[in-house]
Amino acid sequence: MERTLPNEWQGTHARTAIAVLSLIVSIVLPLLIPTLVEPRDSWEISVWYHVCLLQAIGGVLLIVGSLKSNHWMYLPWCVAAIVFIYTLLYKTVSYYCYLQSKPVYLVIPLFYTIAGFWLYFLCDVFQDFLDLHRKSSPQILSHDPV
Repeated sequence: MERTLPNEWQGTHARTAIAVLSLIVSIVLPLLIPTLVEPRDSWEISVWYHVCLLQAIGGVLLIVGSLKSNHWMYLPWCVAAIVFIYTLLYKTVSYYCYLQSKPVYLVIPLFYTIAGFWLYFLCDVFQDFLDLHRKSSPQILSHDPV
């Protein structure tokens, strides 16, 4: 007989895994980008540090929100994820147009892949936020006039 976890446990574990992955990517990406893109060509590389710091803070808040069942703490991660996805997509276009080195062509598919996964994670976490918000909000009683 297969034992299944309650739905909220699955959500907690999924959000925690997303938050840990968010922390890992936000640490690895600033270390990886300067080695793949030539430093003299990448005048805007500092934006990665800021966006990844924002993503790391959002990941910590998502872990705390998942463990304490506070759905309002999911929103900073959602905002950070939107900024992160935008930055990934913008930088792929920027790197493709302005840098003409071989490693840049390896980074572009990587950025699109990460952005795709992050979009899926964003939809999942925001759906969890909406579900928990509906459960915690007082229900408005509809009163039909006779």
